[in-house]
Amino acid sequence: MPRRGSAIRGLVELIACTAISVSLLKGFLVEGFLISTGSMAPHLLGFHKQVVCPGCGFQFARGTDIDGPATRPRVATCVNCGHTGIDVSTVPRNEGDQLLVHKLPWLFSDVGRWEPMVFRRPDQATTAFVKRVVGLPGESIQIIGGNIYANGRLCRKTLKQQRGLAIAVYDDRYRPRSGPRRWTPGPGWSEQAGGFQFAAMADSTSWLTYHHHDIKTSGAIRDRYGYNPREPRSRTRTVGEVLVTFETLSSGTPARLTIALDDGQHRVAWSRDPANRTQWLEINGRRLKSTSLESVEPGTRRKFEFSTIDRTLRAAIDGRLVLPPVALSDTPPRDESVSGSLLKLGAAAGDLVIHNVRIDRDVYYRGTRGQHAITSAWQLGLDEFFMLGDNSPVSLDSRSWHQPAVPRRLVIGRPLLVHLPSTQWQVPFNDKPRHIRIPDLGRIRYIR
Repeated sequence: MPRRGSAIRGLVELIACTAISVSLLKGFLVEGFLISTGSMAPHLLGFHKQVVCPGCGFQFARGTDIDGPATRPRVATCVNCGHTGIDVSTVPRNEGDQLLVHKLPWLFSDVGRWEPMVFRRPDQATTAFVKRVVGLPGESIQIIGGNIYANGRLCRKTLKQQRGLAIAVYDDRYRPRSGPRRWTPGPGWSEQAGGFQFAAMADSTSWLTYHHHDIKTSGAIRDRYGYNPREPRSRTRTVGEVLVTFETLSSGTPARLTIALDDGQHRVAWSRDPANRTQWLEINGRRLKSTSLESVEPGTRRKFEFSTIDRTLRAAIDGRLVLPPVALSDTPPRDESVSGSLLKLGAAAGDLVIHNVRIDRDVYYRGTRGQHAITSAWQLGLDEFFMLGDNSPVSLDSRSWHQPAVPRRLVIGRPLLVHLPSTQWQVPFNDKPRHIRIPDLGRIRYIR
C-alpha cells in the first residue's frame, strides 16, 4: 500500500510539471493578449458596446474609452440603414477581444502580407500592438487612393483575404423597416421574405436595382465605421471597391442572370446564360472571353461572390473562382452626381430566387500630408515590416509613428483565434439592474 507522503509528493510534482509546461508554452509557443483599442475594428475589437439597431436589427460594435464612464459613448450610428442617434448610454460595456497568439509563425511559413500581427514598436518596446502587415522586407511602400502599392505595383488580395478584410455596407437580411427604399424591382421581380423572386419568360433583361444611402444622403459608399463616432460626410472618402455576395436557389428553368456593378470608374458585369451554357465578364460594355457553365440540379442552393476589390474582377461560386481574375485599369473617377447604380441584378427567360444579398467594402487606407508613405514611398529595410490598422481613420500605425518600420526582432507572433470572450448579462438585484460577465461563445473565431 503506497504511503500518504508519496501521494502528496506525486501531486506536487504534477502541479510543478504543469506549471513548467504552461510557462514554456507561454514563453516559446503561444501567449494571450487583450485588445483595448479599436484600431483593428471591426475585425478585432477593443472595449466596446454591442448594439442592435432599432431601425433594421443589424448588430454591430460601438467602441468605448477604456478609462471613460460606462455611460459613454451615448449614441451610435448604424452603417447598414443609416439610423443615427441610437441611444447606447445604458448598453453595458464589453472587454476587448482576447487573442491567442502563435509566437513562432515563421517556422512553418514566412510572414505574409495582409496577415494580422502582434509586435512591439522600436520606440515603445514595452507595449504590444496588433496591426496588419501591408509592407514586406525590402519593399518600397506607398498608399495611393486607399490601396497599398509595393515597388510601384498594386498589392492585390486573394478572395479569401478579401473576405477577411471586408467591412459591411449593407446586409439585406436586415432590410430597413422605414426610410428610402433600397430596391426597385423591374417587371417579373417580386419581393419575398429575405430575398427576391423572378419569374418571366421574356428574353429582355429585367433589372432589380439597389439604391445606396449614406446616412441620409443617397449616393456612393463612404468609408464609415459603426465602431467610430459619426464623421461629417466631408471628412469621409468614397469607396468604389466592393464585394457582393448572395445565395440562389436553382430551378428547372434557370433564368439568364447578370450582376452589374458601377464602382465610379468602370461599369462591370458578370453574365450567366444557362440556355447557351456560357458565362462571361464585361467591362464598360466590352465582352470578354466566354467560358462554359456546369450543370446544376434543381433545388441546389449556391453562394455567388462578385468583387471589384483591388481594381480586380473576381467571380466565384461556393468559394471557387469560375472565371479568371481580370485587372481593371486605373482611370479617374467620374463625378459622383453622374455615377450609375452601384448594384443591379438582371434576369430574363426563366425562374430565379435570390436570398441574403450583402455588400461589403474594402478597407480604405487614409492618409494626410506629412504622414509616411503618403506623398512618397517609404523604403523598408531587409528585415522590416510596414503595419497598418483596419480602422484607418483612428489607427495610429506606421503612417504616423516616428519610426514607421517594425524590425522582425520585435514581432511577437500571429494571432490565431479570439478566445475566452465574454459579454454582459443583466440580472435584477434589489429592484435595480446589475450586470455580470458570462462567456460569449459566439465571439470565439479563427482570425483571418
